Amino acid sequence: MLKKWFLSVFVILAILAIGLSALLAWPLPEVPNLARQGDFLIRNVAVVDVQSGVVHRRRDVIVVDGKIISDNPAGTSRVDASLVVIDGSGKYLIPGLWDMHTHSLKVSPQYMHPLFIANGVTGVRDMSGCMSEPDSFFACIDDREYWNESIGKERRVSPRYVLQSSFQINGGNEVPAGYPAFFKLASAEDASQLAAFYQRIGADFLKIYTELSPQAYQALAGAAHEAGLAMAGHRPLRVSLEDALSAGQRSIEHPRLFLLECFRDADAFRALEDPLAAYDAGLRWQLVDGQDPQRCQALMQAMAEAGTWWVPTMQVLRMGAMAGNREFREDQRLKYIPAFFSKLVWEPDAERAARQPADAAGRELYPALYQMAQEHVRQAYESGVKVLVGTDSGDTYVFPGFGVHDELVELVRAGMPPAAALRGATLDAALFAGLENEFGSITVGKAGDMLLLDANPLEDIAQTQAISGVFYSGQYFDRSALDELLRFAEEQAGSYRLGLRLAWDGLNSPLLRVQLAD
Repeated sequence: MLKKWFLSVFVILAILAIGLSALLAWPLPEVPNLARQGDFLIRNVAVVDVQSGVVHRRRDVIVVDGKIISDNPAGTSRVDASLVVIDGSGKYLIPGLWDMHTHSLKVSPQYMHPLFIANGVTGVRDMSGCMSEPDSFFACIDDREYWNESIGKERRVSPRYVLQSSFQINGGNEVPAGYPAFFKLASAEDASQLAAFYQRIGADFLKIYTELSPQAYQALAGAAHEAGLAMAGHRPLRVSLEDALSAGQRSIEHPRLFLLECFRDADAFRALEDPLAAYDAGLRWQLVDGQDPQRCQALMQAMAEAGTWWVPTMQVLRMGAMAGNREFREDQRLKYIPAFFSKLVWEPDAERAARQPADAAGRELYPALYQMAQEHVRQAYESGVKVLVGTDSGDTYVFPGFGVHDELVELVRAGMPPAAALRGATLDAALFAGLENEFGSITVGKAGDMLLLDANPLEDIAQTQAISGVFYSGQYFDRSALDELLRFAEEQAGSYRLGLRLAWDGLNSPLLRVQLAD
């Protein structure tokens, strides 16, 4: 009897294992593409000139083979019978939006890509990658290059991935066991080997992270220069902004940059053996109350003169400030986020933030940090610091695709003019990537990646969300095609197959396991 019971259990487990293997081996579905392909005439439309910040009304814009071939006064263009005519009356045309700080995953085609295109995000700079081994969870350079090659082929839906990144370089604690020792940056020779490795596999820049030591940072800066690679990412806690500017770091990410740098005791904080361990609530209150305006102004002017770009990703701090707000926590867009993230990562993260400490006067910490970062955005912009729109897409309550529109609102709320914020997601993004001759503005000869809006975003930046249609890579996604992308994304977010794939890929990812253990 006992033997029969064991046999039954074995058979059940074997069937479950076979079923699980079949589910994991079964390819996830492709994004449905209902876009119309062809050449287009957008008739009688208002064109938003992101370079000058003005609107040119009553224009006819023609796109052939995905390129803008003419932009003439309405009614003066010769209409070819082969052109698909789109009525632009009462609408506004802006360039496709770029998100300059994202993190892609192996399942991005099912999770992020439909949300990007549905929101008119046609280009992204991904700030993550892999090491010397393929990874099951994180997208690698090969994955992103494949997605780029697939654009327009077999009607696949993907944004353009511009500028390829290394994995985050943190000085050793990010490196799984068994990986080449040079990833730990124990010497200048390691820095040279690391830079040479990433140059060989097609990276454009090295992603700098928080705990990198000043010595390793300087060695890496020299090695990156020799390999023809840029550096971008965090400003390491023990590296001053002045040193990062001198090293030629191309961009610095996230809203805490000046919170830390404008702190009157910043030098003492950097000199600590472990600044990250000291970054507790008490220190953060010191950041709020111990800002040095003169120091801040001088640093912002130095950053502007150095030409280093800032990507504030303001939503990272807004999450903490809003974590106790029920409406914020019950965002309707949660339906597009797989439960693997929304339930296992976002909810616990927001719960921790909602229990934020208050000082003796009853001030809440996270709103205070957020408001100070808003002031820094305004000051930095007015000082000439070049600001890009990036979201840290996929971070807690940062919705892929939607986040670009949210970040535009954040930058304008902080004090940037709508035209300047919009430029940070279009022409300036292309300029940063060295692709301003191909993308970033509605100009004859450039790619016809554009959004057709129902209202003027220069009057109200939130109008970038009023999308009537998206032109991308020789295709036109009308409102119904965009809604189909959203429907697919919602369906995938609730899919057990996608959840199972995320869990399995995460369990098998050495890079993720090290992150979770850190």
